[in-house]
Amino acid sequence: MNGISLRLYVTGHTPSAERAVAALADLRGHFGGRLSVQIIDVLEDPVSALNDDVYATPTVFRITPEPVRRLFGDLSRKETLIAGLGLDTEPDQAR
Repeated sequence: MNGISLRLYVTGHTPSAERAVAALADLRGHFGGRLSVQIIDVLEDPVSALNDDVYATPTVFRITPEPVRRLFGDLSRKETLIAGLGLDTEPDQAR
C-alpha cells in the first residue's frame, strides 16, 4: 500500500477531539511516513465540513487510497481506526 491520506474533523479542543487526535498520532507512528493527516476544526472552517457532509465530530475520512471511507464517533482506539478505515495492519517496514 502506498501513501495514506486522512482528514479529521473536530469541534474545538473537546475531550473527544483530543482523543481522536492522539489516536491518529499513534496511527501515524504505526504507519510511519506513509500516513498524512489533515485536521480541520469545524469552528474555524465550517465550509469544509459542509462540503464533506460532516454533521458529527469527530469524523475521519480516508481520502487515499480510494475509495473514500468515513468513520465517526469514538475514534480513540488505533485498532478501531485501522479496521473502520480499511487500512492494512502491517506497520511500515521501511522505518
